[in-house]
Parts: sequence; structure tokens; C-alpha cells
Amino acid sequence: GLGIICLLLGIFKTYEVTSFKTPSPEQVQKVLTHIEAHDIANARTSAAAIPGAVGELLQTGVTHADDKRGTLEEILYERILAVRPKLERFLPFIALTAAAAPLLGLLGTVTGMIKTFNLITIFGTGDAKSLSSGISEALVTTELGLVVAIPALILHGLISRMARQKLGDMEQIAVGFINGVIGARNKDKIEDEL
Repeated sequence: GLGIICLLLGIFKTYEVTSFKTPSPEQVQKVLTHIEAHDIANARTSAAAIPGAVGELLQTGVTHADDKRGTLEEILYERILAVRPKLERFLPFIALTAAAAPLLGLLGTVTGMIKTFNLITIFGTGDAKSLSSGISEALVTTELGLVVAIPALILHGLISRMARQKLGDMEQIAVGFINGVIGARNKDKIEDEL
């Protein structure tokens, strides 16, 4: 049962993480071009055209484009932190399943061995047929524990890596956006001085 729940959650998380879209560099550059041209309305429209959390991140960035660099960084970082729980939800359960399944298998092994030794106490070692049920129980539970744990461990590793990649992409977009906004400000200052 634990393995089935873990598998269903793994399929759901794979879908959820792979459906998390990040914009192309051209889309981000389009927003920055509008900001550089002081066309905030079109910058907002371009940012709103980007679906998902990254579009919201860029909309927030456009809204606060005139703030100080540190303030802008903190605001965008806060938006990234708000997305992290959604990308990482259910991953602890998958990791817990990978850790607990072998222990549950070990519990079954111990239970099966106790049953075997109880049968030895009652019937002795002469009847192998009566001993085989306890040994079988011990081996089957160990096998099932490993059959659940190994895929859960692999699934957790793959999904958590994909989630970290999406968060890294968001951070990269935020840094690129901040650098683009600050570059546009510096360009304006240089033009004003000339």
C-alpha cells in the first residue's frame, strides 16, 4: 500500500514539476527592452503573457523596477521562496517511504523468524514443511521492502533534482532581470550626464 501511494505521488509530482514552465530568454529580454524604453505598461503586458509563477515573478519585478537593487532582489527572492513549497511538496513523503520500506521489510523478517523459532520449539527441526512458512514470510517481507524502497529512492532523487533545476532557472531569470533593470538605469544615468 505504501509503495502504491508513493508511486501515485511520484507520477503526480513528475507531472507537476515538468508542467512548471520557464520562459525563453527572448521573452525575458522583451520585458527588459520595454523597461529600458520606459514603457512600463507594455513591460507589464509582456510579463503577464508569460504563464505561471515566472510570469508572476516578472510582473512583480516590473512593478518594483524603480526600487533600489537590494529591495528588488529581496522582493524577487521572496517570490521564489513562495514557489519552493509547491515544487517540493510530497517529496518528503517519497523520501520517508524510501527510508521506511526496508525497515518495514526488516520488521517482517524478524516476525517471520520469530514464527520459525516458535515452530522449532513446538515441532523440532525435523519437519521442514512447517518451518518453511516462517522463513517464507521473512524473505517475502524483506523483498517487498526493497522493491518499494529502491524505486522510491530513485524517484525522489529524480524529482527533487528536477524541482531544484526549476528553482535554479527561476533564480537565474531573477538575476538576469535585476541585472537588466540596473543596466538600463546605469545607461540612463550615463546618457543624462552626457
